[in-house]
Amino acid sequence: MTTGIIGKPIKHSLSPILHEFWMKEYKIESTYNIYEIDKKEIASFLKTLKEKNINGLNVTIPYKSEVIKLLDHVEKNALDLGAVNTIKVGEDNKLYGYNTDVYGFMKHLNISAPSWKKKKGDITIIGAGGASRAVIWSFLKENKMNIKLFNRSKDRGLKLIDDMKKLFPESNIIFHSNLSEALNNCSLLVNCTSLGMSGQPMLDINLDQMNNNSIVYDIVYSPLITELLHKAKELNFTAIDGLGMLINQAVPAFEMWHNTKVTVSDALRQSALNHLERKV
Repeated sequence: MTTGIIGKPIKHSLSPILHEFWMKEYKIESTYNIYEIDKKEIASFLKTLKEKNINGLNVTIPYKSEVIKLLDHVEKNALDLGAVNTIKVGEDNKLYGYNTDVYGFMKHLNISAPSWKKKKGDITIIGAGGASRAVIWSFLKENKMNIKLFNRSKDRGLKLIDDMKKLFPESNIIFHSNLSEALNNCSLLVNCTSLGMSGQPMLDINLDQMNNNSIVYDIVYSPLITELLHKAKELNFTAIDGLGMLINQAVPAFEMWHNTKVTVSDALRQSALNHLERKV
């Protein structure tokens, strides 16, 4: 049996490191391959999964939305988000689509800051792309309805708010075009953009007006400690890197493909870190 990942470009994906680690640890005879394919090839590729003995796929940028129309069944979470990141070939040979990004984000938050729900103050999200959509959905699902959203494009931000309002009518997401204003009375900040990632511009931000003992979560994981997280640590905030989200979102995929429960260990995280350091 084979599993793998589709996307483009994906040669630097960490997913093979994670899945191969678990295969070895749990003595599972399988392989995890990278399939870098063009958009026009997706439909024909998915039709031949069974004959290629491919049991499951991860889906990454830019195909998370593209694959939805090609699947037989898509779970509600993935439909709400308009994004599938995991495909399973069922025993009936039908293709099932899931989104595990929301699980990965919230699982890592609960592990890294177990008392986050008790914090007074606002939740502020930076960005209005696919990651932001998953993160906001995660908070709304946890009944955290009051959220501030900052994004450079107002139209894109308002479109995201409108989409979430349809799914959660009681939600109260306020758009801010001024980041400083969005951080007033903020106790939990999540950066859902690529700003601060290796090769990308830095995120221009001042955290001083955030509440004491705040939480700052950056979904970027290369570098592991971004400039944003450095600033958070200087203020003695809880600083959460993006690697944990990536690792934890892989858990449900692996378990559904191989019918085996797995754990996120220090050894697994170190294996991922070693790979990241080799890339730098």
